[in-house]
Amino acid sequence: MHKRITELQEQLRQGRISRRDFIRYTTILGLSLGAAEALAACAPKPTPTPTPTLWPWPLHIPDESGIVPTPEWQPTPRPPTTPTPTVFRPTATPTPVMWEEATWSCPGCEKGFPTQEAWINHILTEHEWKIPGARRVSRPTYSQFLVGPVERFDQKNHVFSRTVWDEEYKALLSKVTPQKASDGFKALEGAALKAGAIYVDETAGSLHPRYYGYTGHLKDVGGLYNWDDPVNPEQYPVSDPAQMSERIKKVGRFYGADLVGICEVDQRWVYSHYFERETGAYGVLDIPYKYAIVLGIEMDWEGIDQSPGFEASAATALGYSRMAEVAPPLAKYIRALGYPAVPSGNDTAQSIPIAIDAGLGELGRNGLLITPEFGPRLRICKVFTDLPVKPDQPIDFGLQRFCEMCHACAQQCPAGAIRRGERTTEPTSISNRTGILRWPVDVAKCYLFWQENGTDCANCVAACPWALPIRPWL
Repeated sequence: MHKRITELQEQLRQGRISRRDFIRYTTILGLSLGAAEALAACAPKPTPTPTPTLWPWPLHIPDESGIVPTPEWQPTPRPPTTPTPTVFRPTATPTPVMWEEATWSCPGCEKGFPTQEAWINHILTEHEWKIPGARRVSRPTYSQFLVGPVERFDQKNHVFSRTVWDEEYKALLSKVTPQKASDGFKALEGAALKAGAIYVDETAGSLHPRYYGYTGHLKDVGGLYNWDDPVNPEQYPVSDPAQMSERIKKVGRFYGADLVGICEVDQRWVYSHYFERETGAYGVLDIPYKYAIVLGIEMDWEGIDQSPGFEASAATALGYSRMAEVAPPLAKYIRALGYPAVPSGNDTAQSIPIAIDAGLGELGRNGLLITPEFGPRLRICKVFTDLPVKPDQPIDFGLQRFCEMCHACAQQCPAGAIRRGERTTEPTSISNRTGILRWPVDVAKCYLFWQENGTDCANCVAACPWALPIRPWL
């Protein structure tokens, strides 16, 4: 910005822009407080005013003979032709907010804004044309940040799993006192809204008596996420995997998915061990399937925008119920075609890198999958299968550069769990893996806030500009 101001000052000195335009441009840059000082510093020094040529009537001054000359009229020379300037119609100047005082920062020009509404309006009106389109690439964008050996992650170290076995973390959780809602009946209604949203997953996702939703498949337990459904012995012939991929995507959307992508299973993203909070079961995990069909479920913006409240929690829970309504039917469809297939929710493998491999989006500063269509406002489930299909290529839509400049999720995280500044390979706890240069999220802090808040939080989702439901660049 300082460089830009210097350029504007030089243009003003050279007469290439007017003082009015200088004020206009500095105001747009969010530096109107310093505009007056900048103007004073670059104002030209006074010079003697030349005698003007009066037109059309000359001064009636007698010459040496005492006769008043009457010179013939001479046209005033015209300046060189210049383009017609853009008319600037002044409007009321809002109270400027300097960078240090602003809450919301623009990832495009780093201008600060006091409110989310002003920030959103600025992005949509000033920068929509700068948003790059999504393009298919040969390697996922996270590849450039794999700087060391990436070992398979143990599901036991997941923050939710640690609430069962990690005594040190359990002690921290026990010290948290959930805040009480000022309106008890409002909290009651909010809890009821959440209970209705998770109902499908809680009652049918798994039939284990201690299952309350959100997990997905439990070993040797029936339910929608059951893996023991038989495969049709009569196999449908697949001569064109690409054509079958298009069919699978169409069927996935028919069952209710908003996004569908396909990739080969990268074993680095499969859990090395499974851990079930509900049963305590723990063991080595192997997934023999070649492909993963990744299904994205949109979460309601109106609900997510109410984070950290019950409406946002219900929007998340409803996404989990829809996962249980989409992945199992698609797995059943594939098994009915004569090929093995198993549905998966939050179990078995890490959904985010698999979704990136399947071309649904990229990894953001908030540690979530961010898609061009819905941003991070998406729940992910998948189906593992050996059905012959053609994998999709990953995509690059400029998110890495965007997240390097944008800190909206970090600014709005009440737990301070999202990293500001540069990427790092240093984990925040055993819940992060090593060997990846990224913005590791302190999920232990995040979950502690959930407990204190009385319900889960989705501020990092709601704060992301890609989560907005109306984006004219799409």
